[in-house]
Amino acid sequence: DQCLALLVMTFIPDAPQAVKEMRRVTRPGGVVATAMWDTAGGNDLNDSLWEAALPFDANAPQEKDQPGSYGSAEELSSLWASAGLKNIEVKNIGFECGFDSFDDLWQPLTEGQGPAGAYLRGISDDHRMAVRNRLRQNLLGNRADGPFALRAKAWAVRGVVP
Repeated sequence: DQCLALLVMTFIPDAPQAVKEMRRVTRPGGVVATAMWDTAGGNDLNDSLWEAALPFDANAPQEKDQPGSYGSAEELSSLWASAGLKNIEVKNIGFECGFDSFDDLWQPLTEGQGPAGAYLRGISDDHRMAVRNRLRQNLLGNRADGPFALRAKAWAVRGVVP
């Protein structure tokens, strides 16, 4: 009835073929859908790390610069249309992500998950600490550590199997 793949399209080597396979295994009239982080800007959850890294590394691999990130309405709509899906709908999703402290945000990044985690794992300890300090300064300024929120943006796309 449905085939969903959330936040993974950018990691699939042949995303167009993957969407065609999603369509193939879904019954006629069924829904094929995904959601991907917005890479066009204004996604503070993801953008904040890259903004902190750029002063130390002009070549920091921002997601918006990676082909096949599928981080825009146009990219997702085109991907779904190329698989022959019909009644394609794309929706922007925005929400706040709350953190209890700076380390609540930072710690998962250091575990290597996603492009940000891979980047942090691939730089020296000194470079990582400089990025950490800049990110903390950018997010909290001079105030004491404590709860804060970052705006997150994603795109959701759905299409119907003819």
